[in-house]
Amino acid sequence: MRCTRLSSDAGYVSRLPVHAGVAMRSNRKFTSPLLCFLVAAACSDGVVSPGAKPIEAPVLAAPAPMRLAPQGRPTLDLVGGLPDSTSVDFSVGPNGGVFFTGNHAVVFPSQSICDPATSSYGPSTWDLTCDPLQTTLKVHAEVRRANGRTWIDFTPSLRFVPSSSSSKWVWLVMYTPGAVQDTDLSRYNILWSQSIGGATVDETPTDATLRTYVDTFSGISLRRIKHFSGYLVESGRDCTSSECSGGEGTTP
Repeated sequence: MRCTRLSSDAGYVSRLPVHAGVAMRSNRKFTSPLLCFLVAAACSDGVVSPGAKPIEAPVLAAPAPMRLAPQGRPTLDLVGGLPDSTSVDFSVGPNGGVFFTGNHAVVFPSQSICDPATSSYGPSTWDLTCDPLQTTLKVHAEVRRANGRTWIDFTPSLRFVPSSSSSKWVWLVMYTPGAVQDTDLSRYNILWSQSIGGATVDETPTDATLRTYVDTFSGISLRRIKHFSGYLVESGRDCTSSECSGGEGTTP
């Protein structure tokens, strides 16, 4: 069976990494830790007995089509084709940039990283003001794919300069080819995890700006991140070369 791609939720996907409308240089080196994990939410149609009280699910900002993403989001063309598990090192400075971790990427706007030498770190600090990094920082990323899940672990731990402007947010962009033509976007939710294989946390109940957006045309999922320590994504299915037109790394 071959997959044919339908009209995109996101519109045109540029061939160059772009952030806030400006093309940025690609750099394979990283300077801050982050663990990313894409998790597929499991759904069940269980029957509730008459005497049982239904379990109330928390109010979450579920993954949404890419067309609903903020205008300041980055536009990247991720083509896949690299190993599912890899290690990457890069260096990032005050000017930010686009940095690739295997088939995935992190986008840093200028002056978006808190200086780890002077800033605090922890869940209660994500929205606190900080002094932006003014030097170059080395980052290491570990990418692991197992049991349908992709983890990206970044070190050292960092947090990012708070802003109300989406063009100044740090974004995690993940290659999720299984999302092509898929109508169940919950399968591509990007969740926070403190370590590879660790417990995952959906941060959207307290901050809807951390919502995941999915492009069902190009097979890309992205979200804003406020800190580096770990993220995970679990695809609903893998798109193999025998199933998809042109292979897993093909984009329009």
